[in-house]
Amino acid sequence: MNIIRGIAAIPQGLIRPVVTIGNFDGVHLGHQELLNRVIKRAIDINGTSVVITFDPHPVKVLRPEKAPRLLISLQEKIELFQSFGIKVTICIDFTPEFAGWSPDEFVDDVLYKKIRARVIIVGENYKFGKGQAGDIDYLRNKGKILGFEVEVVEPIQIGGGRVSSSRIREHLIKGEVNKAAGLLGRYYDIDGIVTPGHHRGMELGYPTANIYTVDEAIPKAGIYAVKVMRGYENIDGVCYIGTQPTFAGDRIGVEVYLFNFNGTLYHEHLRIQFVKMIREEMKFDSKEELIRHIRDDVEKAEEALTEIKNQTTHFVGTPKSK
Repeated sequence: MNIIRGIAAIPQGLIRPVVTIGNFDGVHLGHQELLNRVIKRAIDINGTSVVITFDPHPVKVLRPEKAPRLLISLQEKIELFQSFGIKVTICIDFTPEFAGWSPDEFVDDVLYKKIRARVIIVGENYKFGKGQAGDIDYLRNKGKILGFEVEVVEPIQIGGGRVSSSRIREHLIKGEVNKAAGLLGRYYDIDGIVTPGHHRGMELGYPTANIYTVDEAIPKAGIYAVKVMRGYENIDGVCYIGTQPTFAGDRIGVEVYLFNFNGTLYHEHLRIQFVKMIREEMKFDSKEELIRHIRDDVEKAEEALTEIKNQTTHFVGTPKSK
């Protein structure tokens, strides 16, 4: 896949580009429908599938106090585009200056002069340009003048509601990682570097890897059955998110205990895929009580992961490149 950073870097000569545009936070099932439609249409006209996305998220620039916690990083987003078969990703720096562009400037300068789009495929609520003045009708009218087609993809409905990034975030806030997975089409995941901790897990008989992560949308504090990607190795485990109230902690941390694993992990990258919440965070009166609950958590996590393996279909993940 060709990755292009910035409008100025867009090359001339893209062959019959079929373009979709958006933030694609999470690259959920609704986004995947757009991507698949773009790829199919590009194949039909022997053209090039193109995604235009933005960094940072526009709300972080326009209304930073209301900016959502992102579901995935730009790097993971690009990797997902590639995994679906997109040929070109154009990442536009979303600056205050770019936010002031009119719909005409974006269509004329980027979609027409730079990319020479043949087909533009967007969601039904797509709006763009300063003050979101551009919409589907505007885009269609411009297409008649400049010679490109516009297709609109209706939102995917699951469980009585539209699949959206905000809905996924709501599930994560509640610890409903299984429901989030149902909207993503894959397990929700975070990744990070293993760093030294307080070694409390080792003292309790369950040594954990402490994860330093910059991922923004961390699931609700609690215990989760997880699958951990270590390079191309997939290891079952249990993950704890919380402040360690039994030890009077006050900072949110992420720790993971890997089943049937012996070795050191310091400074390695791990990717944690959240399969099911086992329980919410609790404070215990003694270490002995905590150990009993940890033992029970591990058993329940093993049961949940075994149940997943026995299903005829299940989500799979691919390692992140670093």
